[in-house]
Amino acid sequence: MKIKFDWDKGRRQGIVSGDLFDEIRAHFSVKNEAAKFARFRGRFIPPRNYVITPAGRFDPGLTMEIVKFVEESYNVQVETTFTDDFAQNVFSPYHNGDDISVPELNLPLRDYQKEIVLKCISTGRGVVVLATAGGKTLTIATLLEYVYQQNKDFKCALIVPDRGLVEQTCSDFNEYGTSFKASKWTGDDELDLSANVIVCNLGILQSSKSDTSWLSAIDMCVVDEVHKLRKGNKVNKLFKQLRTCNIFGLTGTMPEETIDQWNIIGKIGPILYEKGSYELRNNDYIADVKAQILRLEYASEPKYPATLKTPAERYRVELDFLIHNNFRNNVLASLCKKFDKNALLLVDYIEHGTLLHQHISARCPDKKVYFIRGDVAVEDRERVRSIMEMEDNVVVVAISKVFSTGINIKNLHYIIFGSGGKAKIKTIQSIGRGLRLHKNKTKLIIFDIGDDLYYGRQHLAGRIAHYEKENIEYGAQTIKEKDS
Repeated sequence: MKIKFDWDKGRRQGIVSGDLFDEIRAHFSVKNEAAKFARFRGRFIPPRNYVITPAGRFDPGLTMEIVKFVEESYNVQVETTFTDDFAQNVFSPYHNGDDISVPELNLPLRDYQKEIVLKCISTGRGVVVLATAGGKTLTIATLLEYVYQQNKDFKCALIVPDRGLVEQTCSDFNEYGTSFKASKWTGDDELDLSANVIVCNLGILQSSKSDTSWLSAIDMCVVDEVHKLRKGNKVNKLFKQLRTCNIFGLTGTMPEETIDQWNIIGKIGPILYEKGSYELRNNDYIADVKAQILRLEYASEPKYPATLKTPAERYRVELDFLIHNNFRNNVLASLCKKFDKNALLLVDYIEHGTLLHQHISARCPDKKVYFIRGDVAVEDRERVRSIMEMEDNVVVVAISKVFSTGINIKNLHYIIFGSGGKAKIKTIQSIGRGLRLHKNKTKLIIFDIGDDLYYGRQHLAGRIAHYEKENIEYGAQTIKEKDS
C-alpha cells in the first residue's frame, strides 16, 4: 500500500493521497454536535467535522500523526512518500546530530528543560506540554539563544496572550541574560523590526489596524499558552501568513476536545514533550498543592421562573443568586481574614469582583486588598504583583481571564476559586499561579467554593475530576447557612 504527501503552495497545506485515504480522513474527524440542531436552523450541517478536506488538504503539522495512525492501525507494509516540495516546507530541523551544544544563561536549565530544547532543535517544530511553573519562559529563552548563536540575523515572533505577559517575558529575558535583541509590540510599543525577537500579544496581532505582513518574513514563530489556538478562533488566520516551518507552541494543558488538539498540532507540529504537574511536584521542582473544598448549603435556593427555556438562562439565575448572596460573600471575606499570607481570589465577572472587593476590604482593614480587572493598566498589575512578592497579608481579587494564565507569583500561599465552573484549562492554569517555589511556602492551598445548588453540584464534580486526574489531594467540609 502507498501513501503520498504533496504540497499545495498556494494554500500552504499538505495533500495526502493513497490507498488508505478514506480511512485516514475518517479517523481524523469527530462527531459534529451542532448537526442535531440543523432542522431548527433551517440549513444543512454536516454530521462530522473533518480536519482533512475531501481533496486531501490538511495543516502540515499533522503529518506525523497521520503516519503514526497508519503504522499503528494496519498490519501491512505501507510505502510513504514525501515530495521534495512537501519536505522542504514541513521539515526543517536546526541540527540533525547528537553533539548539540545548548547555551547556558544566568539561570541553569533543569534536566527536562534541556531535553525540551534539544528536541526542539532536532525536530524544528512542535508542541511542548509542560505544567505551569515548569519554566516555559526559560526554555523558550534558551531555544532562542541557540538559534541566535547560529544566525545573528534571525527573526522570531513570540506570541503571548496579553500585554502583561509581553512585559513579563521581556523582563525575564533580561534576568536570564539573553544576548539577542528583544522588543515589545503592543498598543503602547511600536513595532521594531530590527529586533531578533518581537514579543507581541494576541490583541495587537488580531487588530484590524495592525499591519502583520512582516510575519511572512520571520524565521521562527513561538506561541506561548498555545491551548488558546482553538478551532475557529480568529488567531488561526495568522498562520496563513507564515512562510517558516520552524513553529513551536508551549502550554501547560492541551484542550480536552480532540478537534482542538488536532488544530493545534496541525498549525504547530507534533507533541514533542509532555511533563505534568504531578511529576514536577514529586521531584520538588514546584510547590506541593492541596485543595480544600467548602460546600455551601443555602437556607433558600434561587427561583427558576417557568419562562426560562434554556440551560444558559437557568444558570444565569443561579449565578446572580451567588453573586449577591450575603452568606456566600461573608464566607469568602471571613476566609480571607484568617490568612496571614498572600491570597488570590479568582472570579469570572466584574460585578462579582466589585462586591467581594468591598466585602473583604470592610472585613479586613489591616490587609492590602486589590481588585484586578481587564481595564487595570499593565503597569498597575505588575505593581500589585511586585507588592505580593515583597509583602505578606495581601489579598488580590482578580478576574480569572486576567490572572489565570501566565502571571506567576512565588509568594502566593492561597488561591480561592470564587466563581465555580468546571473548565479543565481554567482550573489547572489557575492553580499554576501559585506553584512556584518560595522560601516561606511549603504548600499551595486551594480553597474551592462548592455551591450545593443545581449547577454548582455539577461544576464541583467536574473540578474534583480534574483534581483526581492531576493527583491533587483534596478534602471537604460543609458550611450551612442559618435560617433567618
